[in-house]
Amino acid sequence: MSRFLICSILIHGICFLQAAEPLRPPLGLKWGDSPNGLVGWASRTNLDQTVKAPASDPRLKVLLVSSPKGTLPGHAASTLEARFIDGRLFEVTLHYTYPGRKSSFVRGQFAELKRILAQRHGPLALGAKSRKEPLAGVSSSSTAYQLEPVAGRSLMLVMTEVVDTKRGDRSARFSVIYHNGGIIEDDPPPVIIRRSDLDSPRKP
Repeated sequence: MSRFLICSILIHGICFLQAAEPLRPPLGLKWGDSPNGLVGWASRTNLDQTVKAPASDPRLKVLLVSSPKGTLPGHAASTLEARFIDGRLFEVTLHYTYPGRKSSFVRGQFAELKRILAQRHGPLALGAKSRKEPLAGVSSSSTAYQLEPVAGRSLMLVMTEVVDTKRGDRSARFSVIYHNGGIIEDDPPPVIIRRSDLDSPRKP
């Protein structure tokens, strides 16, 4: 019963995507949106918000939204990561974590979400596999699947598994990344300079 409920939540979250526009972002967001709508939703639903503004890229802003109680409202994801360029949404990542669950359970959820996405958008191709050598008894491996239904828009599904041989512990998590490169390629909005802004500075 619990597995059926979790799968239903996964499907409910993905159903925000509409076939009429390939790879819309989830949760009712729209490409090119400003952060205001997401901030308002997070505030209304009492979600935690973290804003990052990388010094290396002044045009980029990253907004992380998470629930202090576990998962996002009506969704199985624990964190939403939204990226904005010049104040316009161009990438959304949903992070799925299952604290206390065995990695076999997480792999099952990963496979189910992969099936749902493939049914909606087409087959996902294996993108890459990587494995990090053990360090202090801890090793990790990642598997990625991806598709690009139209030029500039892509979807990637990535699962990471961590194994701690010393503690006999194994955990897994996965993320879904929706990306619209067309927003990045667009010219930034023009800056309007009023004549009053060009007045000569006053002498001290």
